[in-house]
Amino acid sequence: MMSTIIDYRITFFVKEQGLPPQVASQLTRLAKKFQSLVYIDNITQNLSSDAESPLGLLKIGLRPGDFCQLVTVGIDAEWANFVLTDLLASTFDFVASDKLCDFSETIINTRPQLTPNCEVDFHYVKAQATLSKFEILKGLSQLIYPQESDELLLSLIKREERSSTAMAKQIALPHVISPYVEKPTIAIIRSDYSVDWASKMGEVNLIIALVLPEKPSKPMIMAATYLTRNMLSEEFSQRLVNTRQPKGLQALILYAMCQLL
Repeated sequence: MMSTIIDYRITFFVKEQGLPPQVASQLTRLAKKFQSLVYIDNITQNLSSDAESPLGLLKIGLRPGDFCQLVTVGIDAEWANFVLTDLLASTFDFVASDKLCDFSETIINTRPQLTPNCEVDFHYVKAQATLSKFEILKGLSQLIYPQESDELLLSLIKREERSSTAMAKQIALPHVISPYVEKPTIAIIRSDYSVDWASKMGEVNLIIALVLPEKPSKPMIMAATYLTRNMLSEEFSQRLVNTRQPKGLQALILYAMCQLL
């Protein structure tokens, strides 16, 4: 029986120019000890480097404010992630690691880099059992507006009847305009069990609902447009799928709502 290959991601902002030589040396040395691939993904500059390569770490040119992930992929990725989180803790401004899995309601206030030109509400839940598409949509409706969840559910179902909202491999983006929200609202359900989304793109595991107010402002429309366009990028969509921490996932979505990547 083959071992399951899992990747773990530490999401962070760069605080200072470059990677301090001492940290780079330790990172390179430690990366060679694991049976996993360890690399830094500079999302802001769309550059990546294997952590075992000192020259590669220089070439990704970390700059203050860059939004990055340190990724470990392989059979001992969880252990590598645990060790490397401690190594990098004093160097970078962490958003999340797999050691820090709580969902943050204050992430926008504490990190201005993740602030679109409008307020955004977030909701998140991890599915604990196999769910149908209808059950997922019902759960999203209850997360977003429990007082009128049936009406919101009907809107989401009607949207799906027009065409499947599967956006990328493993991701669906059900989206509607509704009188039940006053600001753009994101509700996320992640499932370890694949969900049939009636799409030629295949089943999904990450469902991100986007609901806009009935009369969205221009900044609201722009934030939603940035998100949907970024999700068409295979690199970005896979970052979303592979980021398991709610806080890291929230950070990626907010960052995508601020600019085209």
